[in-house]
Amino acid sequence: MKKILAVALALVMMLAVCVPAFAFGEDISTNGGQSQTQLQTLTTDEEGNPVAGFTVSIPAAVEIPWGGTSTGDFLNWSYTSKLETGKQLSISVDKTSGNLTNGTDNLPYTLTGDAVGTAFLTGEEVTEGTVSKQIAIAVTGWGDVPVDAYSDTVTFTVDVVDIV
Repeated sequence: MKKILAVALALVMMLAVCVPAFAFGEDISTNGGQSQTQLQTLTTDEEGNPVAGFTVSIPAAVEIPWGGTSTGDFLNWSYTSKLETGKQLSISVDKTSGNLTNGTDNLPYTLTGDAVGTAFLTGEEVTEGTVSKQIAIAVTGWGDVPVDAYSDTVTFTVDVVDIV
């Protein structure tokens, strides 16, 4: 009986050694005895969040001293971007009315610089660091209106577009 039990245990041990040979593994192509592994990057970070994106920094308010000139009055804005292949930022700036107003009187002004009126294209898929831009503000007609607080709204529009 002991001999039969010893032979049975020996057979079970030999069969147990065969199990790792049938273990599931990755499909690896071989070429001349060498194995090859394909490396591939993701467009997400370790938590699964997309890594492509952009930031446009725009001041909430710009203060213009009374009687100011276009040589010293600026709206300073900036952007950083890291986008997919073939994409870039399109940024445009438009003023609401072209007049600063106090509700009764209008004080005309113009804007000049990147992104004013028509779209400014960043021209780059990847921007390292921050790119700073300026828009000059030229207010005219200071003497035609009473001294008061005048205001208007400037709208920035940002889109991700294909590089043409």
